[in-house]
Amino acid sequence: MSRIKIAATADVHSPKFILQFEDALSRLPDDIDLFLFAGDMIFKGRVSEFERVLKLVRSVYNGRIIACFGNEEYDECIPVLRANYGDEVTWLQDEIIKLEVKGYSLGVVGSRGSLDRPTRWQLKNIKGIEEIYRKRVSLIGQLLSRLADCDFTILLLHYAPTYRTLIGEVKAIWPEMGCREMEKVIASQSPTVVVHGHAHKSKVHK
Repeated sequence: MSRIKIAATADVHSPKFILQFEDALSRLPDDIDLFLFAGDMIFKGRVSEFERVLKLVRSVYNGRIIACFGNEEYDECIPVLRANYGDEVTWLQDEIIKLEVKGYSLGVVGSRGSLDRPTRWQLKNIKGIEEIYRKRVSLIGQLLSRLADCDFTILLLHYAPTYRTLIGEVKAIWPEMGCREMEKVIASQSPTVVVHGHAHKSKVHK
C-alpha cells in the first residue's frame, strides 16, 4: 500500500500571519492525503477570517480537512464555524472520526486539549475550567481507546500535550501552555502521531 501524506498547521491567527501561511502553502506537495488544522487559525474570534484561510488552502489542496479549536476560536465562535464551514471542514471538539485512506483505516481524536494551570482570564471567565481540563485528559484517553482497531491513529490538539515541545517558550508559563498529564495518555494509548499548536516559539518538534 502507498504511504499516507499529511499536512498540518496551526496558529495562523488570520490575518496576523496570513502572508506567512500563504508562502508556506506555496511549497505544499501536490500529493497530500489529509490536512490538519491544530487550532487558532483565526485571530481573537474573527470568524470571517476563516474564509480567507480556507480559500488559500483550497487554492492548493482539495482533499479532506480536519480541525480542532484553539483558544482564539472562542466558545461562542464554535457553532458559527461549524455552521458556516462544516461542509468543508470536519471540526472535532473532544470527538473522533474514522476514515479510510489509501486502503488504511485512520482514526483521529480532535480536542482543544488541557492546561496544567488555567490562565488568569480562564479562571475568571470560565466556570469550572480546572475540572474541565482535568476531565478532558481522561476523556481523550477514552476516545483514543475507541480507535484501537484502526491501522493508524492521530491525536490532534491545540494545547501542548507535553512540556518537551515547549522548549523555546518562557518556562514559567509552560503550565499555561500545555499539560504533562497528557503524556501518560499518549504512553498508554500510543497514537501513531500527535499534532499540536499553541507554542509559537517552540524549538523542539518531536
